[in-house]
Amino acid sequence: MSTEWGTMLWVFRRELGARFDSLSALTVTIVFALVAHGLYYFLGHPVGDLQLPSLWAGQVASLQVVFAWLPLLFVGLIPALTMGAWAEERASGTQELLFTWPVSGRASVLGKFFAVWFFLGLVLAVAILPLAVMVAGLGDLDWGAVFGGLAGAFLLAGACISISLFLSSLFTEQLSAFLSSALLLGLLWSAGLLIHVMPPSLADAVFYASPYSHFFDSAARGVFDLRDLIYHVSLMVAGLWCNTLVVEGRRWA
Repeated sequence: MSTEWGTMLWVFRRELGARFDSLSALTVTIVFALVAHGLYYFLGHPVGDLQLPSLWAGQVASLQVVFAWLPLLFVGLIPALTMGAWAEERASGTQELLFTWPVSGRASVLGKFFAVWFFLGLVLAVAILPLAVMVAGLGDLDWGAVFGGLAGAFLLAGACISISLFLSSLFTEQLSAFLSSALLLGLLWSAGLLIHVMPPSLADAVFYASPYSHFFDSAARGVFDLRDLIYHVSLMVAGLWCNTLVVEGRRWA
């Protein structure tokens, strides 16, 4: 177990260092922050049941608009961060080299997952905390709702990352990995908009199955629900388990 823990940390440092050395990762971070701020200041959130005005229109010291947009922003952000995690290694042949080292598939999967999750946590902090400080200077900001929203967004990100990494392990081309991940995450996001035209029994099942429903009704509104924590952790475990099966199967193929 100690050896596996050590190899997981080695993979984690390797992946995290590669992201900090990547110009594309910096570009993704800047674009994400600019888009999130632009939506907050000028557009608000006019989509679905959670419709909110922009900062200038509503004159309310709250970051609920930003948190409401995060699930859709993740549709583009997370596939961009995960598309090369396995697909690039398969295309370049470095995955076969990795398999020659004493690194288990589970350690590789967990190392890559925690590296992306940690990096995305930093991206969220860099994008949202300065905005929160600015808004707090304009009005009475509820910091409990801010940190609750960040915690919920971090959990949602972990669930989406586990799905995207699993899809990346199925492809050799980064573009294919990106498109498949973005399509699936986009479908999960749009499921919440389509439940009104579905039969009630099907709508309830679809709404509960979508990870975004466990964010909109709680963390995005500044509320923490233990059931959402259990759901997101369960989805992470399922995604990582599927990813490990694919990687281990390819090792012995």
